[in-house]
Amino acid sequence: MLKDLMGKSIRTFFNGSDTVVDFAVDDDGSMTRLPSSLKGLRVMKMRFFLRYKALSSLRKLSHLRYLDLSYGWFENLPNAITRLKHLQTLRLFWCISLKELPRNMKKLINLRHLEIDEENKLRYMPRGLGELTNLRTLPLFWVGHDSGESKHKRMGRLNELRFLNNLRGQLLIKNLSNARGSEAKEAILEGKQSLEYLILDWEGQKATDESEEAVLVMESLQPHPNLKELFIFYYRGVRFPNWMMNDGLDLLLPNLVQIRISSCVRTKVLPPFAQLPSLKYLVLFKLIAVECMMDYPSSAKPFFPSLKTLQLYHLPNLKGWGMRDVAAEQAPSHPYLEDLQLDNTTVELCLHLISVSSSLKSLSIRRINDLISLPEGLQHLSTLQTLTIRDCSTELCLHLISFSSSLKSLSIIEMKDPISLPEGLQHVSTLQTLRIEYSSGLETLPDWIGRLTSLSELRIKHCYNLTSLPEEMRSLRHLHTLEIYGCPYLYERCRKETGEDWPKISHIPEINIRER
Repeated sequence: MLKDLMGKSIRTFFNGSDTVVDFAVDDDGSMTRLPSSLKGLRVMKMRFFLRYKALSSLRKLSHLRYLDLSYGWFENLPNAITRLKHLQTLRLFWCISLKELPRNMKKLINLRHLEIDEENKLRYMPRGLGELTNLRTLPLFWVGHDSGESKHKRMGRLNELRFLNNLRGQLLIKNLSNARGSEAKEAILEGKQSLEYLILDWEGQKATDESEEAVLVMESLQPHPNLKELFIFYYRGVRFPNWMMNDGLDLLLPNLVQIRISSCVRTKVLPPFAQLPSLKYLVLFKLIAVECMMDYPSSAKPFFPSLKTLQLYHLPNLKGWGMRDVAAEQAPSHPYLEDLQLDNTTVELCLHLISVSSSLKSLSIRRINDLISLPEGLQHLSTLQTLTIRDCSTELCLHLISFSSSLKSLSIIEMKDPISLPEGLQHVSTLQTLRIEYSSGLETLPDWIGRLTSLSELRIKHCYNLTSLPEEMRSLRHLHTLEIYGCPYLYERCRKETGEDWPKISHIPEINIRER
């Protein structure tokens, strides 16, 4: 490959194949002779270049500024790479065997971008990484533990982030269960004004671990006001930090657009997220102890003034949505909320959120088994275009559809009781997509299905007791896609040319039928 380039001065070299480039290497894989044409190389992309000793030989490329070793199978990077004094970008995506970065990473004094993901076996960053003050890209940082092994392996601690104030874009901090409050203060995230996306992850911490230490760490991780997205995973503190519970949260994080909090099983009170002026997306998952959201009734601040998407999954004890919703007549509305997804929440919370959301376009309700009807006066659901009902009562399904005159997509999933499609659905002339899945209680489709003149997609999956399709299927002239999976009766009846129901569906352009 390189023979064709001999005698030429090359500054950029890409290899995107799955074969090792022939760099004049000896039997043990080390580079014995660097072609003169490569000595001035500035950019090298060596994907799938697997040999560790050949990697060591890259030290000879003294002018290198950009090195991409993504998809390599090496377990560590040799210290020899740290001799590349001019290196500005090092990319290590999908290096699934990688366990360690070079101990002397701090010698890469011009490094600006260390681009790395979670698809590897790294569990700590090298000590001294914090001396690379030119770093702008560091999407992932593993906090090493403070055992004797940590000192031997020179594991970096959270305070390595102290002087990395040029970081921008995303920062994911893993293994926060290894951090201590005293060192977290030195991370000074508040000084990193170009960070936009911060992920704080305590995964791996046992439920019995000291929760107060987690609170101390979290107290010290206040981000800069420019932050746009904040994710918190597996936090074990009994409360959120004071800076999050502050009545002035809107001033601390005025630009925050998205919040995701998952698997924080001890906290009982949510921060006053309703104050955040730019918040558009709020996702809460598996907060099993949460009972309410902090609110300040005397505050004149708008209530979720920009919220568009609200997703609440597995919050079985959340009963209030701020203190202002104690009295229904004083309950603030969500004028811009378009997407509401509720899974295993209380009936009271579900009813409240639906009743105060005047612009809903998409609604998903799952595992709220005691909810069987909605109160009268929900005419605002006329804006609803997408409705998903999963593992709920049949009555709720019937009731919701009666309020949804502009529905375009309906999904009915895991309905165990004997059901038929609700009669009111035949009048929803706007319906374009109908999904019915894992509903063993469905035995027939109604004759009036032919009145759904706008229907373009019909997907039926794992409805084991659905025995046949009605004659009126012939009337669905706009139906473009029909999918039937895991329906044993229909599998036989809809066989091409020979099935009893085939003439009813043969006009449909795209038909996919599978036994399972």
